[in-house]
Amino acid sequence: MRISRRGLIGAAGVAVGSPLAAWSSAMPASGSSAGSADVIIVGGGYSGMAAAHQLVRAGKSVIVLEARKRVGGRAFTQQVPGGGWVDNGAQWIGPAQTRILALAREFHVKTFPTYQTGKSILEYQGRRVEFSGLALEELLKVPIPPQDLAEFALAVDKFSRLAETVPSAAPWTAPNAAGWDSQTVATWMNANMKTAGARFLFTTAVNGYFSVEPADFSFLHFLFYVAAAGGFETLEENSLAWRFNGGVQQIPDAIAARLGDAVKLCSPVRCIDQTGSKVVVTTDNGQYEGSRVIIAMAPPMAARIDYQPILPASRDQYTQHLAMGSTIKAHAVYRTPFWRAQGLNGQILTQSPVNVTYDNSPPGGTPGILVAFFEGDPAREWADRPEAAIKAEILRTLVNYFGPRAARPEYYYQVVWANEEWSRGCYCGIPATGTWTEYKDALRTPVGRVHWAGTETSVEWAQYMEGAVASGQRAATEVEAEL
Repeated sequence: MRISRRGLIGAAGVAVGSPLAAWSSAMPASGSSAGSADVIIVGGGYSGMAAAHQLVRAGKSVIVLEARKRVGGRAFTQQVPGGGWVDNGAQWIGPAQTRILALAREFHVKTFPTYQTGKSILEYQGRRVEFSGLALEELLKVPIPPQDLAEFALAVDKFSRLAETVPSAAPWTAPNAAGWDSQTVATWMNANMKTAGARFLFTTAVNGYFSVEPADFSFLHFLFYVAAAGGFETLEENSLAWRFNGGVQQIPDAIAARLGDAVKLCSPVRCIDQTGSKVVVTTDNGQYEGSRVIIAMAPPMAARIDYQPILPASRDQYTQHLAMGSTIKAHAVYRTPFWRAQGLNGQILTQSPVNVTYDNSPPGGTPGILVAFFEGDPAREWADRPEAAIKAEILRTLVNYFGPRAARPEYYYQVVWANEEWSRGCYCGIPATGTWTEYKDALRTPVGRVHWAGTETSVEWAQYMEGAVASGQRAATEVEAEL
């Protein structure tokens, strides 16, 4: 069984003078159009591409507008010279995530299991151990007091049972929705876990799943997240299970290849005007017209678009209550996975700023790749520091746990997601207290001819690529019915 933070849990319209006026003079004259289609899709990530794929198969015409120079959104693959790849954003899938796996089969993208052979490293309060498996003799090596582990296990059982009472399609209808939504995850943690070890395990899990701190968001959203994955056991079995051989961007790339000229890159959307007979979408490169629009973006980014008429208060206020998570993700690439010869699987869990790593090597093991994360507060603290300082801290951590050979990677990649112009954070937008019960389904409810996608809007596997695909397919179905 995998030993990681999750494995441990398992064990336990532009007006003059507006901000858009500077570029509006460069737009086509009123009434002209750079293109038209049945549906304009804003965002070329997994949700937008899944929506486009379904609509085209249903005989509808689409135009996909993507601000970046590539499709994929928060799924971003780079090829390593000489072989291998790194997934700088989303990367893990699991056997219960059927929609994304169906797309993988369609486009002949293979999966392989996350590497977990060997021992993991856990360092807690200055004591470091190597251990493997969940047998009692191995768990006794963990430098967390038994009473802390026991308290944590009880807390896991408690929130698992609470999540079973939350309908993922309507979490605001849960029996104690108001009470859970009025408190942060930290409030619940502090009321149910008194020991330092239990809080450490829970906090590192929250950092890993959400890339925020327990004090940042609603406990009802935490329960919704578990429910949307089909329960805690299913979440544990799938969240880190498999990877795509060749990287996650293959599927959006393959859909984009089928769509051809319908995908417009380097086309950030500035305004969406649905006051006329057609919805007019204005980008830096022209205006596009459609009968319907699907916004397939993280809600905090979608909120930066100018809407005419303005969005209803419920939708806009909902968006104001979501903040993007904070993640820095880095890969160090070596000629071989030398840590495996030491009997290690590349997984660490620590209290340092770089608190978790994994073996991200290809299935053949060459090259050897370690992935490291800053999440939550450490990512916020380091985001504005020089890139060289971030790299130095990551390599220092890798040397500390895997030895001096880790200091000299052949290649190195890092992404500070809060500094990515068209994401401004990762993994997802996370709602503050009171959001679910106050605004309910405003995040998914269409506004006129504008429909909403994005993994945050999914009722299944929200915050995962599977949720992104599900949301895109749901929005496409809505639009098909209207057309």
